[in-house]
Amino acid sequence: MDERMLKIIDLENAILKAKKLAEDKLAKGEDADEFIEIGEADEFKIYVAAGETINDSSPDSFHENPRDVFMLVLEGEIEFTFEKGEKTTVKAGQCFVLPKHLKHHCIFRKMTIAIEGVYEKGL
Repeated sequence: MDERMLKIIDLENAILKAKKLAEDKLAKGEDADEFIEIGEADEFKIYVAAGETINDSSPDSFHENPRDVFMLVLEGEIEFTFEKGEKTTVKAGQCFVLPKHLKHHCIFRKMTIAIEGVYEKGL
């Protein structure tokens, strides 16, 4: 098969690499939010994300993304707080699309692994 047509991703290795980066930060007492790019197709980028939040006590810093973000949570969970105070938690086995420009704050209460996809054309 022509390698230019098919790129096989070693997902297990990418997850281990992202987890290691996150664990290194946690060992220093820092929050971890690590992303490793694992693929791209027509400027749609796919990442493995690994993270855990250890220093966050309140959602006082909101941010927004310039593009919609798709995420599939493989393990752990992501807790979102939105600018108007609404909260929701996305758990392992669930996925979501976070609309562009929706102001949010997210934390990882435990080690969380996810696959993220974002169309980055025009950034």
